[in-house]
Amino acid sequence: VFTISDDEISNAIMDRYKMGTKIRLITDNDKCYDAGSDIFKLDKAGIHCRVDDTEHHMHHKFAIADGGAVLTGSYNWTRSAAKYNEENLLITREASVVKEYQKEFDRMWKEEMVDLNA
Repeated sequence: VFTISDDEISNAIMDRYKMGTKIRLITDNDKCYDAGSDIFKLDKAGIHCRVDDTEHHMHHKFAIADGGAVLTGSYNWTRSAAKYNEENLLITREASVVKEYQKEFDRMWKEEMVDLNA
């Protein structure tokens, strides 16, 4: 996701991770330094975080849940998005869509991203 600064979302991610859910996170290399960003907190907790290694933004906003659902849309994972912005979020379990998003995630993870603390 482009950025995570909503503590409710971050806490839910941490709770799932502590329950044993495998989580890999890709985010923008610049946005992780924004005031309020929760990326370093998530990384420090043990969640494997990677960032883009380019001068451009990693602007995707999607999540793949258990290989069976995709959440995607304009929704930034911020408090402003939750409280004030006009945002959209689509959740689908359409297998062909999930497969394509997983393919893109795996490609980025391997080809374009570096570990947060690299």
